[in-house]
Amino acid sequence: MRAASEPEPWYSEVPVSDDKDPERGDAKAPDQDGAKVDTENSDDGDTDDAELDDLDGEGFDRAVADARDRVLSPGEDLDPDLGERPYTAEEAGLRSKAGWGRSPIISAAVIVVGLFLLIATWSDFRYFLRSAQSEPRDLGTVSEIYQDGEFSERFDNEWVVLEGDPDVQHAARMQGRDGWIGFLRLIEADASLFVSIPRATQNTNNEFPGRFEGRMRRISEVPQWDKLQTFFNAEEITDIIDLDPASVASALGSGARKVALVDGGELELAPDDKLRVVVAQSSAMVQLGRTTWPTRAQADEIMKVLGKPWAFVEKRDTVWVYTVALGADASLELFQELTRALNNGEDLASADPKVGGLVLPRRATYLVDFGDLSVDGAGDSAELSFTYGSNTAGTGWKVEGDALVPVPLDGGRLAVPSAAIEAVRVERSLVADPKGYLLMVDQHPKDVWPSAVMFGAVFGVVLLNAWALLVALRRRRSAELS
Repeated sequence: MRAASEPEPWYSEVPVSDDKDPERGDAKAPDQDGAKVDTENSDDGDTDDAELDDLDGEGFDRAVADARDRVLSPGEDLDPDLGERPYTAEEAGLRSKAGWGRSPIISAAVIVVGLFLLIATWSDFRYFLRSAQSEPRDLGTVSEIYQDGEFSERFDNEWVVLEGDPDVQHAARMQGRDGWIGFLRLIEADASLFVSIPRATQNTNNEFPGRFEGRMRRISEVPQWDKLQTFFNAEEITDIIDLDPASVASALGSGARKVALVDGGELELAPDDKLRVVVAQSSAMVQLGRTTWPTRAQADEIMKVLGKPWAFVEKRDTVWVYTVALGADASLELFQELTRALNNGEDLASADPKVGGLVLPRRATYLVDFGDLSVDGAGDSAELSFTYGSNTAGTGWKVEGDALVPVPLDGGRLAVPSAAIEAVRVERSLVADPKGYLLMVDQHPKDVWPSAVMFGAVFGVVLLNAWALLVALRRRRSAELS
């Protein structure tokens, strides 16, 4: 017995389960005679009791403290819902398995696969959202959305209607899942805008309306892109652009590369761009029919009636060819007047080129590199010079005394008056632009609903697995901190 003033030992506060508690693991069930029967191995129970009896006071205290430390983590209180009884190992295991037990590795793998599927169906999902539009967006004409080699804005996955001129001479045909598809380039956009049109059969004619309605997609995103690129590049389509001759001369004088276009806008030229320079020569071409003037002497004699310096050029099957100096600013009336002088007052002696004579303006076209051009002088007196190279057009004629002689080359270069240049054209080989667009005719936003449904389902699965992964990581972090 302990005195009333003597304090209770510390282990009196340790919860000890009642031997009559039905949840106690070593509880004894009564037998038929009312005696309690040990449900566990009786030998083991006797051994444990014997070990406890052998403990002295301090040894018993230490055993109880060790048991309590094994049950409770540092700083953890007993669960009030379970009374004063500590958790068993089985209960602790059940509590640790609460929640979704999916492996974080599986969740991460599902998320990665799901992201790939979301990326693959994202464009179709965006286009499906266009179903909210009551009608397609009217873009007007191709020239309104494509200027100076660039589109005015982005048109990815838009439902549009557009007007343009298709290039039916370079049309491609490919077989799709639902039949044949025709692919055409819209001329106004160089090689940056194409249309795909469903065809009933492979041999359908190439007559298409100039108004197209459907879906705009980046051409590099469509499955047929590789074949389209190969086909159109093999066609070697050339685009001819008219440049302002005065702007070309001005750009050469200042060292700039941007030149004005005849139809408006600007174009930046590269040194290797091929230019066709069309020059109106100051001398006219004269054709004398060989039936009217059978011999060269007779032809030379009639040339004297023109009263201007002239020179013989060549003999052809039907005519004698001469050149006569008229000046750079010769009028149409002067050509008609000289023609009448050759034909006894008639404008045209006969439709047969062998009969009568004809005086015509003479032009020459030279193919040059932009980087090879140079300009001397300024204004109307300026001259453009370039390497004559492999050009076959004549160098022109100039008057020396009473004779007309060919214009000589200076160091292999030909100089032409800037005022005599009638046109400058650049030729560029068109290459299919991967950043361009393909207008998929007759594709409505509602036509891609299967992809939209798939996008929504995959998105839900990705979110669910992302939540599971987050929960698993937080649980693991909490376990590490404890």
